[in-house]
Amino acid sequence: MKKYPLAQPEIIQADIDAVTQVLKSHQLSRGPVINEFEKEFCKITQSNYASAVSSGTAGLIIALQALGVKENDEVITVSFTVPATVNSIVAIGATPIMIDIEDSTLGMCPGALKRTISTKTKAIIVVHAFGKAANMCELLSIAKYYNIPVIEDACEAIGNSYQQKPLGSMADIGVFAFYPNKQITTGEGGMLVTNNQKLHAKFEILRNHGRSMNGDLYDQVSFGWNFRMSDINAALGLSQLKRIKHVITKRQKIAQLYNTYLSEGKNITCPSFSAHESSSAWFVYVVRLAIHNRNTIIQNLNRLNIQCGRYFAPVHLQPYYKKKTNKNALHSTETIAKKCLALPFYTQMTENDIKFICINLIKYTQ
Repeated sequence: MKKYPLAQPEIIQADIDAVTQVLKSHQLSRGPVINEFEKEFCKITQSNYASAVSSGTAGLIIALQALGVKENDEVITVSFTVPATVNSIVAIGATPIMIDIEDSTLGMCPGALKRTISTKTKAIIVVHAFGKAANMCELLSIAKYYNIPVIEDACEAIGNSYQQKPLGSMADIGVFAFYPNKQITTGEGGMLVTNNQKLHAKFEILRNHGRSMNGDLYDQVSFGWNFRMSDINAALGLSQLKRIKHVITKRQKIAQLYNTYLSEGKNITCPSFSAHESSSAWFVYVVRLAIHNRNTIIQNLNRLNIQCGRYFAPVHLQPYYKKKTNKNALHSTETIAKKCLALPFYTQMTENDIKFICINLIKYTQ
């Protein structure tokens, strides 16, 4: 029986050739391909500066440190995200304050943000869940009023935009990730973008052991990490970035087929986007179920080799964080999280694949 994985990277011969070329060059790290990848990424995000790092998590950690967030400071974010968002706050000794999301955007609720800001708040991490834009106009307005810097966790939002601006480019810092389920991949890797030269200079030092690399023997000017991306990873990313428009077009067609075949599902709500967003670049395809037997539905689909995902399990309910974090009531987060179901989504899918998945999903949600 054919298998339908939740995600699958698109690797073509040009990607393999690009990586092979770097291997043959012997410049496997801190070489010219990194610079080229960063330069091209600046173009698609309309940003002045970009710094490639080893993961999106590494990017979030560096972003917080570059903004001067320290131990015992508070950082406001959401629970409807992957653990990496919250882990990055904990990693530098700060305290994560998780607040609720909006039903319409799946992003941070502006009202909840306004109610939660305190004198301890030193940064805000806005997450664009599934690449769907959070309410950036209101969120940025609130942050500006209180003079608090904002980081966009755009790890799932490569190629998406809000009011004609690329997501990840609207706040002080944008962070992206290139895990194999993303629109483009470097295997493992991430990218920080900013229009602030001083922040960019800090990124460069923090990702490289705190070293300025000015030619002096004693050039470590701050604490830092080995969060560099290798040229091997960058070569794959650069090759994929060159065809990102083509990849996004294919993902949009797959999403449209899902929309068409799921239109008859009475207990299924397909993903939608606001008037402020352009056509999505589609990181994943997540539906909401009107019935409450999601686990049974997943089991039935798994028997047909259809892999599904329960995106997202709220971070504040994870065993590690349940007793450690704030006790804010996150009613929307918990209600929405129970209904979400991610379906197989990758560029190699055929119309027959999508039809088969949809027929069976509708069958098990009647």
